[in-house]
Parts: sequence; C-alpha cells; structure tokens
Amino acid sequence: MKRRIRIITSCALAAALAVSGPACIQNVNAASVTVQANAVSKSQTPVGQHGTLSVKKTSGYAAPTIVDKYGKPVQLHGISTHGVQWFPQYISKDSFRSLRDDWGIDTVRLAVYARENGYTQGNKDLMDKKIEEAVSAAKDLGMYVIIDWHVLSYNPNEDIDAAKTFFTKYAVKYKNVDNVIFEIANEPTGTNWYDGSGKDLYTYSKTIAGVIRGTGAKNIIICGTNDWSQRVDQVADKPLKNDGFENIMYTVHFYAATHYDNIKDNVRKAVKAGTPVICTEFGVCDASGNGGYDFSNADDWMKLFKENNISFALWSLCNKNESASVISSSCNKTSNWTESDLTEAGKWLMKTCKELSGNSGSVNPTPTPTPTPTPTPKPTAKPTPTPTPKPTQTPTSKPTPTPTPEAGTTTGGSVTFDIPSDWGTGFSANNTVSNTTNKTLNGWTVEFDSDVEITAIWNAKISSHKGKHYVITNESYNGIVEAGQTVSFGFNGTKKDGSKATFTNVKVR
Repeated sequence: MKRRIRIITSCALAAALAVSGPACIQNVNAASVTVQANAVSKSQTPVGQHGTLSVKKTSGYAAPTIVDKYGKPVQLHGISTHGVQWFPQYISKDSFRSLRDDWGIDTVRLAVYARENGYTQGNKDLMDKKIEEAVSAAKDLGMYVIIDWHVLSYNPNEDIDAAKTFFTKYAVKYKNVDNVIFEIANEPTGTNWYDGSGKDLYTYSKTIAGVIRGTGAKNIIICGTNDWSQRVDQVADKPLKNDGFENIMYTVHFYAATHYDNIKDNVRKAVKAGTPVICTEFGVCDASGNGGYDFSNADDWMKLFKENNISFALWSLCNKNESASVISSSCNKTSNWTESDLTEAGKWLMKTCKELSGNSGSVNPTPTPTPTPTPTPKPTAKPTPTPTPKPTQTPTSKPTPTPTPEAGTTTGGSVTFDIPSDWGTGFSANNTVSNTTNKTLNGWTVEFDSDVEITAIWNAKISSHKGKHYVITNESYNGIVEAGQTVSFGFNGTKKDGSKATFTNVKVR
C-alpha cells in the first residue's frame, strides 16, 4: 500500500504531483497488437508477441527500421517519463499496466537526467532503484523500456566518463534482455554530429556504443543528434554502421507548435539516405513545454512516422502544471486514470495510441457523482532557451506515512507540503503556495520550523536558515500570484533515518 505525507496549512489546496506517459506498439503489415483492459496473458503482451527487437532493412521502407523476432516491422508507440528524480511515483507496475491496458501503450522511456539533480548530482541510489523497478515492471507486463541518459543542452563528451560507467553497469545488468533499449544522449548541443574534433557526437556515440557492445550486449542503441536532436539528417555523412555497429538508431525530437516542415524535411532526408530514425521525445505543445497545442501538426507528424515506421514517445508522464504533461495538475492518481484526469495532451496521446494499436478498450469511465476539480493556473519556471524543451524542476519520489495536518497562521495565503518520496535518510517535497486572499501577491514568503536539512531547492530560494527555522522566498520569475491562483516549489532534504519530515509553525506572507 502506498501512503503519502500531506501537511496542509489553512485553506491549502491539494498539491499537484504526478507523472504519466504512454507507449503502444503497432505491428506494421501484420496483425496489430490488441490489448484488453482485463487480464493479459504473456503471449498477448507486446513483448510476448514480438520478442527481442532489432534494426534491419525490410521491404516497404527506405531505411532500416525496428523489426520483431520474426523480421516483421514494428512501430513502438510510447511515452517518456519526466525526470526520474522528480516524478518517480509514476514508475510502478500499476502505472505501466494502466498505460498498457487503457491507453494501448507498449513502451516507456525513462528520463534519467545526468545533471539537474540527476544521476551525477543527486540521489543516484534512488534513481538506480527506480530504473530497476521500471525494467522489472515492464518485463512482467510484456512492455518495452528505453533507458535514456538524459543529456540536455550540453556536449555529452563533458560527462563521458560518467556515461561509460552508467552504460557499463546497465549493459551488463540487462545484456540482451528482450525488452530493454538504451538511449545514450537525449538532446545534445554545443557540437556537430561529426567535425573531426574528437569531441563531436559521432565520437561520443562510437565510444559509448563500444562500451555497451563490449559487454556482449546486442540491445538496440539510440544515439542523440545535434541541435537538440533535430539534425538527424547529418548522420548519413558518418554513421556508426561504417564502424561495424549494428542495431543502432538515431533520434529526432519535435514539438508540434514549434517544429514544422523544416524538421520534417530533416527526417525525410535522413530516411532517404538510409538512416534508421526513431523519435524518443515529442510534444503536442510548443518547445518550451507550455503554450498552445497544434494537434493538426502533431497528426501530420504521426502520418510521416507511420509511413516510415518511425517509433515515438510523447513527453511527459507527469502532472506538472504545463502543457506537455499528460496528467492534469489537479490529479494525484498514479494509475487508473479517468478521462477527466487527463490534459488535452493526454487525451490526444491516448486516442492516438489506441487507434494505432487497434486497442478498443477505454479508459476507466469518469465518475459522475463528484466533479473533478479544475486545476488552478500556476506560474511555471523560466522556459529554457532551447528549441526542444524539457520541462524541469519538479521532484518527487516514493510515498511515506501520513501525519496529522498542521495549520499555520497565514497573512498572504496558505501552503501545502506534499512528500511523495521518502528513502529513510532523505526525502523530496512538492509544495504549493495558494493565494487565498482577494489581492495579488507581489512576492511570497514561507516560514516554518523543521529538523530536516534542505539540500536542494527549486522554484524558490532559502533566504534564511537559523537552527530549525527556515525562511523561503520566491524566485524573480514566480513572485506574482493572482488572487485564487497557486505557485509551486520543491526541495530535497535529509533527516534522521526512520523519522518523519515534519513542518511546524508554518506561516505564509
């Protein structure tokens, strides 16, 4: 049983947390996978039907593509998690089962951030545990899983030693496991695919692919491409196949309200040149992870992908308050979502995957007696100046026991502390400040007493810490909160093993 700590000051709204994402698979030119909402036998699951995947040239497609154990082309329809360090609660067998049975999903991509409080800078043990949990759950359910080394907006050669260590570990652990795929660099920048410098993406990809193959692992390897994985067309000048590597693919990323024919043309050129293309991340919104949707362009991308048997995964499986998320920010459920729990992106993905996979099963019916609360708009963190996004900064993790709510005096609103993750000596907290006044807050401050030691904070800053007393204030970009609206921030902390993270004498002003 999963329980969750919630410490709520007066009039606080329920804190938003979640992550969600789907993945489904289509057997092209063969019987399509049909997943029912009831019990599914191993032989009926995606992995049960298709087995170990590989990359080969097959009739009907210009470039090598994913094929199953019978040599038949297969299109994966998937979802990417948000950062594992921020939304680990969606990495569970129950979540994956809902995605498979209700959405028609067959593949989940795990976004293992290398930086940003991720694998090299954060709680590596927690992330290792969630990776293992994800692979185990996916294997039990007959789903595919992509382990993504989530490089974002830098040259991956800067962390190449960490990447070598990571992929040596997981290639040994999951060598030739039939449902595991490796993605070695998410969205690299700062270098070309190949320029002969020894610090380009070709050199990095060749090195890491060599590390993986050196363990004896033949799993599919996905390489990131330059300019936030948009220039998949440049791979043809120096592909890894020329060095004897097999089962290699190259990823393209797009966001439908930002990327149109210019990026589609890159895909067309790549396919024409014989480059095996996969899309491990895309969105139906703009490249900031927010803004409006362009479902018409997203559908056009899906048409291009279907024509070329290009597999895909949507960003992202979470309930962060932004357009890219598939779960509504008002929904705290981590499985068995109803349609009212989904964002417009989530509804689009569910419909798209079900149509492509031939899954006629529906999401659990929406209950009528109690209306679903409408999410209150929340300011989001500064958008990163990158053509393809990564909504960031929203940690979470494994749930813990629930104490009695403690109220604090408030003059500017209320705050909800939500702790979905506790690993004994540490925890992650997602917190929501609500403006319960009838005036605009021009800056906010949260004060409380606690025995914990805050080790990392996002969307806020610690302005004072004396003894047990913390004073936390807004960042420059999220200080204005209109009447009735909310803003979120979070932090990681340490505590005595076995103790509960508690917050008393809470004030909001």
